[in-house]
Amino acid sequence: DKLEDCAQVHDDPKNLSFFQMPSWTYHVDQPELNLEIIGLDLNHYMNGFMPELSGDSLGFADCEHTMCKDMCFYRSKLRAKESLKLFEDRAANSTAKNLLVFSHYPTDYFSSSPDFMNQLKDNSKHDIFYFGGHRHNTDQFSTASIAPNVNWLVGGGGGWSCDGQEQGFVVGEIGEHYSITTYSVLVDYEVCCIDPSAPTTTSTPNATGRFPTVWNTV
Repeated sequence: DKLEDCAQVHDDPKNLSFFQMPSWTYHVDQPELNLEIIGLDLNHYMNGFMPELSGDSLGFADCEHTMCKDMCFYRSKLRAKESLKLFEDRAANSTAKNLLVFSHYPTDYFSSSPDFMNQLKDNSKHDIFYFGGHRHNTDQFSTASIAPNVNWLVGGGGGWSCDGQEQGFVVGEIGEHYSITTYSVLVDYEVCCIDPSAPTTTSTPNATGRFPTVWNTV
């Protein structure tokens, strides 16, 4: 419950030995770019790829592997509520032209939260750019649209597995009048992903079955 006990929280921008994560959900204003960054803890939606599940029946599935399962489920649900409340507040009150919003999960995991999806689609006050990962590909076709705003799946680059042919990263360019253009930079599939039967320098677990599993050796 104490922020200072969170192993990944780090809010010293001068210490570049760590990535910046001032809280489990937070916002950072970048006035020189007419931009506000909003980070959301939405681990409660880990099973959101199953659209038949409602908000109450979702949960952070990894809590099953902890010694404090019930408290883990409680905290992740509470943090998700705090995150959605923060986004609603910043969308209503931020003066920035652009909102850069991210969480671990892509937009197709949020079918049980139509209000959140509608807020992501609203461009009446801001241009919203949403980035999520979890699924290992870099695309805009596997996600749920938030048009006229923009969203990306940015889980490509190998690692645990490759869930598609589009492996790479996304570039965002801010123009003279603070308009933002995004596009992907992709690499050849074989650079990040190889056949799991090929020799590697890394031991690999068995495939879990939801996606074809291929492994990164770079």
